[in-house]
Amino acid sequence: MKPNCSKCKHYYITFNQDVPRGCRAYGIQSASSPLQVIRNANSGQDCLGFELKDREKEKKKKDLNDPRYWEA
Repeated sequence: MKPNCSKCKHYYITFNQDVPRGCRAYGIQSASSPLQVIRNANSGQDCLGFELKDREKEKKKKDLNDPRYWEA
């Protein structure tokens, strides 16, 4: 799975307008996506600290074929 910062549990929005995005895993704040900063620092390698947020995990677990979702 390709990392997406907004779906990572380490991603957060800062209150600093100059560097509005942050990553708790790497301890960075940046104007661009933290993933871009990490890729530049790691010679193009993707983030190794990526973990799905709990709510994203729940979205993946939903089985839309489950009749509970379709009962009237």
